[in-house]
Amino acid sequence: MKILILGPVELHVNGQIHPLGTAKRALVLAALAMDAGRPVSLDLLTSRVWNDDPPAKPRASLHSYAARIRRTIRTGSGQDHVAHQAHAYTLNVRPETVDAHHFQRLVTQARSLSDSGDDPQALDLLRRADGLWRGEPLSGLPGDWAESVRTNLAEKRLAATLTRIDIELHMGHFAELIPDLTSLLEQHPTNEHIASKLVVAHYAGDRQAEALRTYESVRRRLREELGASPGQSLSRIHRLILNQAPVADLLGRRAPSKGAPNTLPSHGELVGRQRELAALQKSPADGAVIALQTISGMAGVGKSLLALHFARRLAPNFPDGLIHIDLGAHSARQRALSPHTALATLLRIFGVSASAISDDTDELIALWRTLLGDRRAVIILDDAVDAEQLRPLLPGTSPSLIIITSRRRLTGLPGVRSLFLDVLPAADAVALFRQLVGEDRTEDREEVFEIVRLCGHLPLAVEIAAGRLASRPSWTTSHLIQRLSREPGRLGEIRDGYREVARAFAMSYRTLTEDEQRAFRLLSLHLGPDFGPHAAAALTGHHLDSAERLLEGLLDAHLLQEPAPDRYRFHDLVGEFARTLTTAEDLVSDGDLAVRRVIDFYVQAVRLATQLTHARRPRLDIPQDSPSWQLPVWSDAQAAKNWLAQERAGLVAAERQARIHGRPRQAALLAHALAGYLDDEGYWGVARQMHGPAADHWRATGDRRAEVYALVDLGAVLSHSGDYEQARACGERALEVASALGDATAEAEVHHLLGVLCWNRGRLEEALSFQNTALALRRRTGDAWLIARSENNLGITQLYLGNHGESERLFRSSLIRFRDVGDTRQESHVLNNLSDLFAEKGDRESASRFLRESLDLIATTGSPSEHAIAQVNLANTMDTTVGLSKILEIYGQALRTFDRLGDRRNASITLYRMGAAYLTVGKFAEAAAHHRRALDLARGIGAAHEEVQAHRGLGVAEHRLGEVDSAAEHLEAAFVLASRIGAPKEAAEAADELKRLRVGTGSTERLRES
Repeated sequence: MKILILGPVELHVNGQIHPLGTAKRALVLAALAMDAGRPVSLDLLTSRVWNDDPPAKPRASLHSYAARIRRTIRTGSGQDHVAHQAHAYTLNVRPETVDAHHFQRLVTQARSLSDSGDDPQALDLLRRADGLWRGEPLSGLPGDWAESVRTNLAEKRLAATLTRIDIELHMGHFAELIPDLTSLLEQHPTNEHIASKLVVAHYAGDRQAEALRTYESVRRRLREELGASPGQSLSRIHRLILNQAPVADLLGRRAPSKGAPNTLPSHGELVGRQRELAALQKSPADGAVIALQTISGMAGVGKSLLALHFARRLAPNFPDGLIHIDLGAHSARQRALSPHTALATLLRIFGVSASAISDDTDELIALWRTLLGDRRAVIILDDAVDAEQLRPLLPGTSPSLIIITSRRRLTGLPGVRSLFLDVLPAADAVALFRQLVGEDRTEDREEVFEIVRLCGHLPLAVEIAAGRLASRPSWTTSHLIQRLSREPGRLGEIRDGYREVARAFAMSYRTLTEDEQRAFRLLSLHLGPDFGPHAAAALTGHHLDSAERLLEGLLDAHLLQEPAPDRYRFHDLVGEFARTLTTAEDLVSDGDLAVRRVIDFYVQAVRLATQLTHARRPRLDIPQDSPSWQLPVWSDAQAAKNWLAQERAGLVAAERQARIHGRPRQAALLAHALAGYLDDEGYWGVARQMHGPAADHWRATGDRRAEVYALVDLGAVLSHSGDYEQARACGERALEVASALGDATAEAEVHHLLGVLCWNRGRLEEALSFQNTALALRRRTGDAWLIARSENNLGITQLYLGNHGESERLFRSSLIRFRDVGDTRQESHVLNNLSDLFAEKGDRESASRFLRESLDLIATTGSPSEHAIAQVNLANTMDTTVGLSKILEIYGQALRTFDRLGDRRNASITLYRMGAAYLTVGKFAEAAAHHRRALDLARGIGAAHEEVQAHRGLGVAEHRLGEVDSAAEHLEAAFVLASRIGAPKEAAEAADELKRLRVGTGSTERLRES
């Protein structure tokens, strides 16, 4: 099998070309071929195939394309080369099967042969490599990824061509190279490397005038197009030509000089890191400026391995030496090297005698810079302490490349290019583990993914875990997972006889100041996955400014991460290490006090935030503490909402911590403060776990007003989730307590809740009674916003009762009030309801206008649930006869949101709408299936109105399918239930359909009254 991408994409199996069909299928094959033998995630494949504009269901399309490719290959070869793993595909072929990889391997082999002196064989390989090209790579394929691949491969081809030309120049081939070089320079008119070779070829072929004209032409073009002058290499050649120098001087040295020092230690293979290598490759290395590259990252992330691998890759371009020196910032065996000691070591490596090495550091600096003035060497300064240690070791202007690795972020170095090295992507971590253990013992990829996850994707941890498994034949991946998952933690398991992750972290920890060490320990006690600076200040007990300085210190040491501006988190293993230190070095009371501080901070901060985001929501008065820490300040409600979203996981964890560990009052206060936010954003499962214990706490402590609000909060989330019986019990208990209190505001909230519950259950007359009582109570308070809420709810109930005039009056009054107080979110709700009203009245134009106004507001203010409801409403207005697939796609997106939120009532409504859409286009079986699911959901939660609709829809679909008896049962059930709950329109529609069914079958049976 051969996969060709150096031209039009082609698949050859057993000597035959197999057509790929569409461009998208060719793109998928090319995307897999570029990573042959390695998993390519579905997200990455989606990006490569569709850029930033994927179709609605990209994964389904990818699965289809991959299946076609798999079948094509299997048909020709009899083998299955396309493997589907968790969220990824792998093209299981040797890289050399792909012409682009074969090309690169031939070029690499040629360079190695040339370095060893075998130029003829090297030339043969380079010509074979160039012969693989059939035109423009991925010819005809669209997209950013295809274009970037074309650019990358073209650069590799140019580099290989220049290698060939360089070899031929050294072999004395001058005149025959001039046409090739002239053509190349026309294609790359400002490439000084090509220009230098063409100038040399002219000069060596006794064409000095042409050589000078070429130089002058390039110099002029550089000045006119780039405003630059020729670089050092081209200028040097020009000077030599003017001085009539021998050709050998112009050619210079190509291979490593004899005796050039090489102190690079042996190292393992590098897995992944292609992005980082590409970033390093961009470092200047042409001698024009000092090339200074720093690689920083946490302990065990693979900084030294990356530096060593990169140095070996660059060896042909740096003939004067490959040097590695350990500066010992985190060495367990030695103290960090002083600048004097490091300089003396470097000079001795380059052959300077001991007698020439002075005790004066300044003299050594001068000697070092002189020594490197014209040498091209790669020098790795590994595990640096800081800029002060490094500054004396840096050469002046030199063609050498300096690579620095450090666990600290380095600043204050001239001309520095910084690369931050993070943990491995999951796929690369898996590849590393499998490479070290062997494929036969790592066949269960899900278990391998879990192992590398438990290792935090940290290369050192992955290597150690792989080593433990490889050295124990009786172990399995499942057994290793059990060991990594058990108490007291993973760090004790990620060790071997020579290395230990915890020891690597400890070395970094020891470099911190005492205050930084304490902050490191206490911050690990934070209850969420990440935190902001204010929470950090509360945990550590520091003022905000001081806490931010401590955070900076931990970031510089790569013991803390900053995934987003002013958001901080620990790597899993580093956080576990910090918590073990807290247990070992801090009093239990210190840790408990830190957690208490952050919980108290969250109570007060959420109080302030929700005063902005839910300013009009009735609430308890939360006492204002006077802590030593600072509270955030937000510019507006949106900023406060953003903070709540960022801190949500920490806030939920703080409530649970307080509730479980003896601080039920703080837990209850935090639950109440968060109630509006969690309700709006659809976190009903989380809210339910909070509000029940809160109500129990207030009941136990005798705070009856607080108990009412907790019960209302709990009843609301139970209602959202469709647990109407439990919600009713909450409402009835709340009404009993609120009535005894004589608190009109609290009592109105309870009647409001009970009205919504009755409406959800189809008890419309009862709903009307509760809502009228809530409105009367709210009018006594004079709160326009609360009155508007009641009017809106009453309008909905009147709409369902068929009282369109009263419904419109209530909606319009509510709309005016919400607009007067500036609540655009509630305004969008009323506009949506007006759209429903006019749709019921048959005024589609007005309905559409109100819906568009509502959607415009929801786009900026809506919660996930509101966005999903808006999607359903939008789909309801679309014409199913011309756009069924688009309509179903919109419904499907909304349904997934409702399923995620646990909103069973709206899920039932959406399924009913999907069934109705299928019914419109005559797909009766699909309609029946969706109505049946809608009915099951509605029955399960006691949503009577939704049950009526589902019964009727299912009856109609079954009637069309000829299932007359079952259809009659559902239609009669719809009529009876609609009559009972006071929904005359629904009852009439069910009766009409049942009449049609009876007429069609000749039956005269009458409807039963409810």
